[in-house]
Amino acid sequence: MQNKLRSTDHVYSLRSLSSLQPRYPLERVVASIEALGPVESASFLGSLRMVSLVSRRLSEIPRPSTAVRECLAVLSAEADRRRGMHGVLGPNIALLDQIAQEEGIQILGGKGLGVRRLYPDETIRDFNDIDLFVRTRDDASRLCRRLRVELGYQYQRQELPWFKYDPERHLVYGQFALAAPPARPDLLNVDIHFGDYSVRHCGLLGLPATFPEDAPGLHSLPLEANLACIVNNAAGDYFVTAKDTNDLLLSLSRFDLNTLGVLIRQARLDGFLASIVAALRDSSTLTDEQEAALRELPPARTHELSPKPDGQNWGVRCLGTALHAFETSRPSGVVRATRIAANAFSYYRKRHRLRVVRGRKVGGLPSHLNRWTCVRLVPVDMAVNLLPAEPVAQAPARTAESRRVVTGDEGVERVDTVAGTYFRIDDEFFVGTVDYALSADVIRQAATTAAGTP
Repeated sequence: MQNKLRSTDHVYSLRSLSSLQPRYPLERVVASIEALGPVESASFLGSLRMVSLVSRRLSEIPRPSTAVRECLAVLSAEADRRRGMHGVLGPNIALLDQIAQEEGIQILGGKGLGVRRLYPDETIRDFNDIDLFVRTRDDASRLCRRLRVELGYQYQRQELPWFKYDPERHLVYGQFALAAPPARPDLLNVDIHFGDYSVRHCGLLGLPATFPEDAPGLHSLPLEANLACIVNNAAGDYFVTAKDTNDLLLSLSRFDLNTLGVLIRQARLDGFLASIVAALRDSSTLTDEQEAALRELPPARTHELSPKPDGQNWGVRCLGTALHAFETSRPSGVVRATRIAANAFSYYRKRHRLRVVRGRKVGGLPSHLNRWTCVRLVPVDMAVNLLPAEPVAQAPARTAESRRVVTGDEGVERVDTVAGTYFRIDDEFFVGTVDYALSADVIRQAATTAAGTP
């Protein structure tokens, strides 16, 4: 697909179809679909995350060609799924608000929840899950427990729970991604972000400073903070979707420029924001007022590699993330920044796979945690299911353990063994890993401890 999509004509005509203010006429879009073929066109359009809008526009073509009809047919299942998600979004928001009030937690809805009110029709903006931001890990765990115990949510295997630690602020921050139970189509997946929002390998967005002092319940992130989250999310993927450009388009002139500028510059996301602006201009017809607002955005002062317009590129993402790690760490000195950048390159060049390894200590956790070490948390029951079929009781004798609280959060206890590391977070146990490799022995030891905990 990407060989054909290297033609910028096809790339931006399809991006234009996904734009709220299309730059190109439908005739040009149809020509691109026919040139690329319906399957490849549908695949690229799907990656732009505006399937609901695209499906409506293709459906309104009076006499569609065979290629357009087939492209629409390929997109139909995803369009139907999106309609179902929008249909249950309201009740899910009400449920989360109720839980937050009962728990006395302030929750800030972000990304899709934060920007959907700006759309002329909220149902044309696709979303994958409900993104929530809370101040502390304890708030996140309490919300997570309610969803798991009462509603049957489970931790997502494709997006394992994780956390990082900022020693300068004694801050534990990270994410719990929860999947709704398959038997409950009325429930949506939920991502719970806590502490702060991680920026690529070792940066921080500084989100808590923007949180309003609201009563417990579900509220929206301030528009400036939400737009910074959208830019950060795209920068992590190293790909600009039409959803990103549309969100920026609708946010123009509605936010405090100074507040956005502080968030973007301190996270060194100004270079990627410039890439989103370029993609917006290449795919959309803009008014003079919108162009003037774009010129007011923070200028790019970083050496950001440009993302590929035709899809995610693993190599560019790896190099760009390593460069960003160097720039973010540069104030600490060139030697340290180079070491952290090398760590980023080593990590992002691989496609990690959760696996069990025997006979050696694995997991890659340093003795002292930091902002560039992402600790993946594998729930004990998920880890046990990775083991060969044998009773935990047949495991070898327990080895010596070293226990310590992760500074800044009394509810997170780290347990180091000769085979690896596991964690107790409140009353739950997780096997820790950085490289997605798990020792069979540490899994058994964590499971034994979890089984004996009241």
